Parts: sequence; structure tokens; C-alpha cells
Amino acid sequence: MKTFLKFFGIFLSTILFLSIEVKDETIFSHIYSGISPATKMVQHSVEQFFDSSLNNTHRYSKKLFENSVPKLKDSVKSKMSSSKKISTQPQEDILINEKQELDDLIKSN
Repeated sequence: MKTFLKFFGIFLSTILFLSIEVKDETIFSHIYSGISPATKMVQHSVEQFFDSSLNNTHRYSKKLFENSVPKLKDSVKSKMSSSKKISTQPQEDILINEKQELDDLIKSN
């Protein structure tokens, strides 16, 4: 609480000090007229910096996106495609007793 009162006191005294009139202008106006050219220059420099940063980011993002798209069309050659019909017939003959054993194995599990 003591820190808050100290801060509030300093803040209030600063405002009162800056509002004192000297030569028909407040102290704040005198300070502002001296500092404003420098602050305008700093603001202009900061704006240019952020504009160039934004443009560089935009350019690099565009370059990254363009590089991510493949230039050649990816296609599957007909020899390698799996469009051939797969036979449903077993490759070897299963004997009747083997088939019965397999059926029993399937039923038990």
C-alpha cells in the first residue's frame, strides 16, 4: 500500500509540474516542441524497419510456399500400378482334410 501511495504521489507531482505555465505555454509544450522532431524521426525509422521486416517475411514465405509445390506431376506408370485383377483362387490346392482342420481352427478361436 505504501508503494502505491508513493507511486501515486510521484505521478501526481509530475503532472502538476508539467502543467506549470512558462511564457504562456506549459512546461510539457516546451519539452514537446524540443523533442518532437527527434520522436518523429525515431517513429519514422521504426515504421520503416517494421515495413521492411514484414516485406522480407512475406517474400520468404512466398518463396517457401513456391518451393514446396512439386514442379513435376507425379504419376503412376501402368506397369507398376495395381490395377490388375487379383485372382481369388488359392495358389495351391488345399486338401479336404486340411480345409476341415482350418475350419475347426477358425471356429475354436
